[in-house]
Amino acid sequence: MTFEPLAVELDENGISGFIKRYHFKTSEKKDIVMLYRQLHPRVHASFHHVIEGETVYVVVTLGDAFDSFQDSLLQKGEIQKAFIVDCLGTEMLSLAYEEVDKKIFEKTGLYVGSYVFAGSDKMPLEELAAVMKKLGQKIVKCNESFVLVPKKSVVFSAKLHKKRSRKHSDCENCSAVSCPMRKEPAAKRAVSKDDDKSGKGLIHLYTGEGKGKTTAAIGLAVRAAGAGKKVVFSQFMKGRKTSELVSLELIPGITVVRSEKELGWLKRDDEAQCEMFRVVHNEILDKIAELIQNGECDVLIMDEITYPFNYGVIDKKKLEELIDNKPDDMEIVMTGRNADELLSEKADYITYMEKIRHPYDKGIDARHGIEY
Repeated sequence: MTFEPLAVELDENGISGFIKRYHFKTSEKKDIVMLYRQLHPRVHASFHHVIEGETVYVVVTLGDAFDSFQDSLLQKGEIQKAFIVDCLGTEMLSLAYEEVDKKIFEKTGLYVGSYVFAGSDKMPLEELAAVMKKLGQKIVKCNESFVLVPKKSVVFSAKLHKKRSRKHSDCENCSAVSCPMRKEPAAKRAVSKDDDKSGKGLIHLYTGEGKGKTTAAIGLAVRAAGAGKKVVFSQFMKGRKTSELVSLELIPGITVVRSEKELGWLKRDDEAQCEMFRVVHNEILDKIAELIQNGECDVLIMDEITYPFNYGVIDKKKLEELIDNKPDDMEIVMTGRNADELLSEKADYITYMEKIRHPYDKGIDARHGIEY
């Protein structure tokens, strides 16, 4: 298996950012530049990846230059310089990730989602051997203590997506606010949720007999995406592709989740058809839950969710748990007529669309581009 080279280097701005991020003194810049210039020609950054379904498994390494250089400094008792070298390796690995994302996109046309690193809850160290076997290479090895050799190497997995999305970072939930890898915007957001009421996500319910429930949800989706939020627009009961989807799919930051199966109008006395609706709707719920878990949802819209809930063609307990266990800062929008009391009780906003007059009462059918 061949490794592909990666271009990782620090220019003047990169060195300045490095000093600030790792809290080095300005007086140490000379040593940092000297060590970087000694290291850089010996660094052989490269990566190898394997794709299985929607998941990519990646191993990245900077080669063994850092190990040997750091060891030689430690043997001389130059502990601070050895520490600088270690930090330089971490910084260059972060640059390598960006190059990996670009190269995988060039090969597949797909965007790399949030990383799942070995040693995290989603990839326990005990699974590392199996992941290394998938990667099927011999350059980077894993010892019995689950340490990768060369040490400046990482293994991770990630989902591949058709649309680019803002990557989730655990920085926002981490208490180590002085960590050098914390990105500055996240550090600024690292305030107590109790102190920042504006950061709390609320629940909206658009219901009633009048026109405009889905339209209002679409408007909120566009507004949220314009503010840089990641929006998941999910549709229930609708198999036919409605016109708004064409527009939503063109907007960066909006992910549409729905079924492409046209199941027709629900006949509640047809148990076989009801079961098909249940399967489809529960699959949509599972996909939503996955996106939330991966940190890819700031605003969740569940269009026409009241119908499958009322008709019993969705796992009510699973839906209720999804709402109750949402991240504190995630917004939820639900639409549909005849909202059940259980859904209403969970809502912070309830907007009731009252029908005063509607063309359908005069025999005018739904019009393309207006109602659907």
